[in-house]
Amino acid sequence: MSRAVEAARQTIRVSAFPPGVTSLGNPYFTLCHSALEACGILVTDDLEVSTAWLQAHGDQVDAVHLHWPERFWRERFSGAGRATRAVRAIESLVRLQQFLRAVRGRGIRSMWTVHNLQPHEGEYRWDRYGYRLVARHCDLVICHSESAARATERLYRPRGRTIVMPIGDPSPAYPPPRPRASVLAEFGLDSQRPVVSCLGRLREYKGLDVACAAVERLNGRVQLAIAGPVNVGFDVTPLRNAIARLSSGVVIARPLSDQEFADLTAASDAVLLPYRAITGSSALLAAVGLGRGVVASKLPYFEEILADEPDAGVVVAGWDAAAWADGIQRLLARPPDVRTSAALRLASRCSWDRCVEPLVAALGAAPEAGRGEVRAATAW
Repeated sequence: MSRAVEAARQTIRVSAFPPGVTSLGNPYFTLCHSALEACGILVTDDLEVSTAWLQAHGDQVDAVHLHWPERFWRERFSGAGRATRAVRAIESLVRLQQFLRAVRGRGIRSMWTVHNLQPHEGEYRWDRYGYRLVARHCDLVICHSESAARATERLYRPRGRTIVMPIGDPSPAYPPPRPRASVLAEFGLDSQRPVVSCLGRLREYKGLDVACAAVERLNGRVQLAIAGPVNVGFDVTPLRNAIARLSSGVVIARPLSDQEFADLTAASDAVLLPYRAITGSSALLAAVGLGRGVVASKLPYFEEILADEPDAGVVVAGWDAAAWADGIQRLLARPPDVRTSAALRLASRCSWDRCVEPLVAALGAAPEAGRGEVRAATAW
């Protein structure tokens, strides 16, 4: 353990927003919070953005931590017209500003993790205003890559300190995968042919149509598995139609159990990430943590993470089906042990106990230390 972590071993109490975030089923939070607790930082997920909550609980916390703050100003958008949304957003942003000012007034530190530079399913102008407000008032802005930190500085001009805390490997949260042949048989796939997969919530920005078109061009040389819960507003019918054109493929449009996720990832020869936009991705870390190489879009985050282990992945520019088919073939042409070893080496450098070190060090520092600077401390 580093000196920075040892120096921050006093108990620091953090409350996170949105309430119940650790119950979302994402290993990010359980593993991150467990690693922080080992360093004396205790995180609860009971934060409510209100001065009443602060009055009742302010003496019990040393820091507040915002994840996806847009959920606060969007919470009353459902079913509202444009004018009503504007009024409600303004009211919410005023309340958020009052809350953050009151937090600072009580000597409590405030943090924002930039999971997304903008929401995936469409951005309102209120999102930009809200992110700028949060950046202006938070003491610490946490990004998951140096490229995201630079973009955050450019777009939102944080007044506090910006640090880079990489996303950790989520694979320790999953059970050991079952044998490949039996797993593929259960999902109607052939264990004698390569399998590529897109796993996780089915959402428009993930480029699932690109994955289908690329595999179709390969004329049966590989099989495709797409699996995960359907996001609100995503039309799964075109995806099913695209899969039906393949010689072998499956769409599993429902949540996967942890066992199923581990099984399908490990049974894949490659994980496809044809995302059209991304700020950070646990999907990439889950793939390499389970020993699987990836074919990913040429986006700053993917390029940055894969740079030190090029055998763990292939990066494809654009979303042309032919280019993606070529990318799949290039990755699969590498010996399986080469790409697996590279993936596991990358995952080993992204263990959560290492990834939290920049945050632990920042919370152990004086609140005003490093204000206005980007501290791109990384775990690799």
